Parts: sequence; structure tokens; C-alpha cells
Amino acid sequence: MYIIVIGCGRVGAELSQVLSSEGHNVVVIDKNGTAFVQLEEGFNGMTIHGSGFDEGTLKEAGIEKADAVACVTDKDNVNIVSAQVAKKVFGVKRVIARIYDPKKEETYDELGLDVIGGTSLVARLIKEHLTSPHPIHRVAGGKAEVIEIDINDEMDGDFIEKIEKKRKTKVFAVISEEGIFVPTKEMIPKKGSVLIAINKREME
Repeated sequence: MYIIVIGCGRVGAELSQVLSSEGHNVVVIDKNGTAFVQLEEGFNGMTIHGSGFDEGTLKEAGIEKADAVACVTDKDNVNIVSAQVAKKVFGVKRVIARIYDPKKEETYDELGLDVIGGTSLVARLIKEHLTSPHPIHRVAGGKAEVIEIDINDEMDGDFIEKIEKKRKTKVFAVISEEGIFVPTKEMIPKKGSVLIAINKREME
């Protein structure tokens, strides 16, 4: 597939890396030219410095032949505008926008856009953990699984980045008494917090 990823933060970089490793043609757009350093050396896609909703930038990225567009910047409004341009102006059939504010999900739905939010995703995973006899949620055709990591004495005081390296995983949410957060690499989760992470599954 030919896929355009708008936003090269933690989520955008990881998504682009995974898609590229699976053989997809990937183009990453970010208005911050230094954001692309988050892409690992194995990334063989294309990077473009520019706005995700600028028509000229999108044409340069090849949106007219794109099979899908993922809008995953850290700003809801940028994601929604970019998604609308991709879908309404260029007719891309598969468009998804990441949202941070779950209250906006209904509005996005009315616009006919597919959205995914960290809060709602984590809520669904918690519900599954509470009600399912098999709480581990497998994704990507069983190649990976969503897991929980309890912050104990051993990890107390560790940065998210250090925990990821230790556990060979990627953390996409932190649940604590204060709420649910999308972490940065420099974040130090408090003891008693629970991390929601994704692991490559060892095939049986």
C-alpha cells in the first residue's frame, strides 16, 4: 500500500517504521524538520518537511495515488483538517485521525471521519481486561499483543525510554491516580502506575 503519515512524533515515527518494515510505501510529513530524527536507520520511506493540510505538500507526497492517510500529530485540529483535506479534496478512501479530546469524537464522526483516541482506546483495553478471561489483546494478525506493565520498586524512577529498552516494548499510555496519559520518552511514571504497551509476540 501507498500510505501517507502526517506527524512524526512518537506515534507517527513508530507507525511509519512498522509500515515500512512490512513493505508498504510510506511518506511522512511533519512541519518540524528535526522530527524525522526519530525514524530509525532502517526506515526506507520518504520524508517531507511541510504542513499536513497544505495541498501542495500533499501533492508532493503523492496523495493522488495514496491508498491511506494517517493523521497523527499532537494537535486535534491539525489532524481533523488534514483528514478532511485528504478525504474530501483528494478522495482518499482510508483516512484516520488521532484525537486527544474524547469529547470531540462525536463531532468527527458526524464529519464521516474515522478517529482513534488514546483515552478511548485505553478504556476499551481496561474493559476487556476486567471482563475477558483472556485479557491480553492480540493485534496485527496475532504478531503483537497489548500488555500491562505495573510500575514496581525495580522500575521506580525509570524513564519511559529506559523501561521500553528493558522490556523490549513500546509504551503508548500511562494509567495513574491522576488519569490516563500519552507518555513522552522522558516521563518518569510513579510507582503504582500501570503502563499499556505493545509487544512483539513470540509465535508458538
